[in-house]
Amino acid sequence: MIIAFHITWTTYGHWFPNDPRGSWSSEVWEPRLATVRGLDNGQRVMGPRPVAKPELQEFLDSARPTLRFKTINLGPPERRLVADTFGEITSAIDLTIRACAILTNHVHIVFERPRTSFERVVNRLKGRSSQTIRTSRGIPGTIDRRERVPIWSQGYWCRYIDNEGYLARAIRYVERHKDARLR
Repeated sequence: MIIAFHITWTTYGHWFPNDPRGSWSSEVWEPRLATVRGLDNGQRVMGPRPVAKPELQEFLDSARPTLRFKTINLGPPERRLVADTFGEITSAIDLTIRACAILTNHVHIVFERPRTSFERVVNRLKGRSSQTIRTSRGIPGTIDRRERVPIWSQGYWCRYIDNEGYLARAIRYVERHKDARLR
């Protein structure tokens, strides 16, 4: 039985659907990005693959110019805003977070199995924190989702945790990240 989840997602511009580290995507929608690198035979991967830094940097240097918006990096005040937003959501939906690391370009979060689906929890965390960051940056809201400046990349990695030993390892892994944390 699933007792918890370890979820990871990145800020906009730090992971692509055709990323050499792997992806959860089955298509590359942007034609310019598709010319940089194809998908890995349309195969989704369950976790990031190791890639040499020079190879990854070459890919990112080629892929980032295809973006519609600037790459997002979160500074310390913004990471604190995200942590505060996560705290508000946690209280509102009675979610137990066991570990959380909010870094410059990605988030790790381990939470106990929620009353609702984990997908709804992640969508709420990403959606509300995106609103908070856009407001803090003075980015006007839009009705049309396609015109909204994205804060987070689409999708996320999910690890299902089904025993206390794996839960303890996931918590230790997240706690080793030294940036802003929410406990």
